Amino acid sequence: MKGKTRCPYCGEYVIVEVPDGTTGVQTATCPNCGMKIKVEVSEEKKEMKETQAIHPTVQKIKPTSRLAVAGALLLVVFLLGAAMGGLLLSEESAFYHGIGDYRGKVVDEDGNAIQNARVYLDGNFSGVTDEEGIFILKNVSAGKHLLEVEKEGYKKIEAKIFVFPTRIAITSKFVLKNGSGIEKESDLQSTFIELIPVIATAIIIISFLPLIGAIFCFLKKGFVIALIASIFGIFSIGFFIGSVLSIIALIIILLSKNEFMGEVKY
Repeated sequence: MKGKTRCPYCGEYVIVEVPDGTTGVQTATCPNCGMKIKVEVSEEKKEMKETQAIHPTVQKIKPTSRLAVAGALLLVVFLLGAAMGGLLLSEESAFYHGIGDYRGKVVDEDGNAIQNARVYLDGNFSGVTDEEGIFILKNVSAGKHLLEVEKEGYKKIEAKIFVFPTRIAITSKFVLKNGSGIEKESDLQSTFIELIPVIATAIIIISFLPLIGAIFCFLKKGFVIALIASIFGIFSIGFFIGSVLSIIALIIILLSKNEFMGEVKY
């Protein structure tokens, strides 16, 4: 019995022959390239279907819901990232309301604590450092301030600082260098506040990539795109929960690679 099919090796449509009376998947030889291929013989009509031959190393697999789960996770990552970015942009002004404490430590270039260094806040004397080089400013209005630290024999420090409206104070380190003159710098809190608009915008933009990945997971297409989107989802943060969900989605996508193609190779 003869029938027409497409060889998965040479890609040509050829006429192949299988024993008469046989049904189901049969092995035949491609007359064009000589490779062994598998063809399906219809049980109803007792003839070969004129469809693409089945590669002997390829087997159809049953679809699972794993990619749907990965898509749902990436969709949540998008929502969390967008919400976090929007919250940072809209609530930035909240950091400027209320009062808080500021804690700092003054050391020399070798890391040794400097005692009795004079500390000024916005031009007003606020105290001196203790034996461990520590100074604490209490009940300071939240927002940006100018901090000055000086000690005889060292360069004076003029630092832009930011006080958060909280009693839990982060210890900022200030290094006094030998000599004279003025050293200008900014603490980490001040730098963070200045970068909030940039960070928030970046989070929102990055969060759209997991959304694209979710769409491709639902469509079961574009393995590489879904993979890259899940990786970027880790950096969307999303209240830190988004990063964890992105890692889980990434693992699922890697385990479900063949489902994007609808077949698995052995």
